[in-house]
Amino acid sequence: MSLYTALERLPRDRETESTVREVLELMRRHKGESMGAADVARRVQQPENRISVILSKLADGCVVHARDGHFRYEQDALVDLEVQRFLKRAEHHTQLVQNNVAKFRERYGYR
Repeated sequence: MSLYTALERLPRDRETESTVREVLELMRRHKGESMGAADVARRVQQPENRISVILSKLADGCVVHARDGHFRYEQDALVDLEVQRFLKRAEHHTQLVQNNVAKFRERYGYR
């Protein structure tokens, strides 16, 4: 199992990808810390039901460890490499979109 296996089981839309990115960034900052879905939802300011689905899929993909309704991100070199690649790709995509919007606004006079 892997991060990409978990991502395949989630909807492929921009909002979900953005939420997954926020969850992974939070979990990486708090390696080894056990957090419930409500705590993660509060920290990333997203609905708890959406976060629960994402965390359960990440747990199914062995990205995070689940126990008694709490999730924990452990230091695993291969998983961490996958997460870093995903986060870098997502950040690059966000920058491209922002640049394209800025170019459009500049070209057509929108501010």
